[in-house]
Amino acid sequence: MTRDMLALIMCGGKGERIKDFCSDKAMLKFNNMPLIEHVLISLKTSKQFDRIYAAASRNSKATLEFLKNHPFYHSGTLEIMETTGLNYSTDLTNALEKLKPSIVLVLPSDIPLVTPQLIKRIVSKWKGDRQCISIVMDKQYTANLGLVPSFKVKQGNKEYFHSGVTIFDTSTIKTGERIKEYYSRLNDERIAFNINTKEDFFLLENSIKRFDDFP
Repeated sequence: MTRDMLALIMCGGKGERIKDFCSDKAMLKFNNMPLIEHVLISLKTSKQFDRIYAAASRNSKATLEFLKNHPFYHSGTLEIMETTGLNYSTDLTNALEKLKPSIVLVLPSDIPLVTPQLIKRIVSKWKGDRQCISIVMDKQYTANLGLVPSFKVKQGNKEYFHSGVTIFDTSTIKTGERIKEYYSRLNDERIAFNINTKEDFFLLENSIKRFDDFP
């Protein structure tokens, strides 16, 4: 049986590390569009997904309002999942439970440099033989970009930056059981720029000139 391939944008967090700069980071304007709009357009243009979902909460009221007025929502391309906003893990677990038994690409709302081509490359890593695959980058690679990773993982004697991009086979996830996570290394600035602080945002604005293919 062929299962649906879905995309899930996580955009219901509290944004603790950037709240002194903005109240709702997904709505920060970059290249004249909110961060989340870049992600939405790239997901749709990639043509990899049967449907796009966005998980938002009362922590992100402006984002929720933006999504409810978005043409993708009114056309049926986008569905909104209202979450508790307690924490990322709880929101993600609840969202994945509702999306069973699909294959789900999860990504944050604040990686505006992601392109349709890069999304296709990430999806191509899915071979159907893993419970979940997360995209990671070398710690030194992200450090060279001036970024301070918010989530690091260790494999052997090496440290990596977790991009926040993961593909899940929800049909294999059982409530209360630990998920077996595999890592796939992909050093690419387009997913390295995950905006958690105002410093990240300023670095992002300075990076745009390096990408000839960015609209």
